[in-house]
Formats: sequence, structure tokens, C-alpha cells
Amino acid sequence: MITCRELAELLLDFVAGQLPPERREHVEQHLGLCSSCVAYLEGYRLTVRMTRQLPRPPLPPDLARQLLALLEESGRSQSAFGQGRPQPTERAL
Repeated sequence: MITCRELAELLLDFVAGQLPPERREHVEQHLGLCSSCVAYLEGYRLTVRMTRQLPRPPLPPDLARQLLALLEESGRSQSAFGQGRPQPTERAL
């Protein structure tokens, strides 16, 4: 059985459906016994839904240019390293 704190730490992955089956089962078991965590989960889901409805302001022009430059540089780096192969420092998110 996991604790309430452990559930809170796993919540993002649980809601996103990215927990391994065994961990997901532990979360679901905990939720079956802990009404406080059920309420916490519902508040979390409501917060996600509400923030997705907020207007998205446009990127400041300077930031947009910086991001494009970084993406272009990243593309050149990957081409130099070998197309289709991840760079040694690249990590999956």
C-alpha cells in the first residue's frame, strides 16, 4: 500500500496514464480506501481542465526568435551527429 504522499508524487503520471501497471494498481487501491486522496485527485483534474481553458497569450517576439534559433541549431546538430539517432545528451521526457 502506498501513502498519501507517494500518491501525490505519482499523480501526474497517473492522470496522464503513464504509470506502469503495478504502480497504477497501487494508486487505485489507495484511492479505493482514502477519500482525502480521491478529493485531491478530483481537485487536480479540475485544475487541469480549468487551466486548459485559459487564454494563451502570444509569445513575445524576442522569445519566439530565440526558440526558432535554438530549434534550427538543434536540427543542424542532429544532422551533423547522424540523422535519426539521438544525441548522447538527449533524454526522453
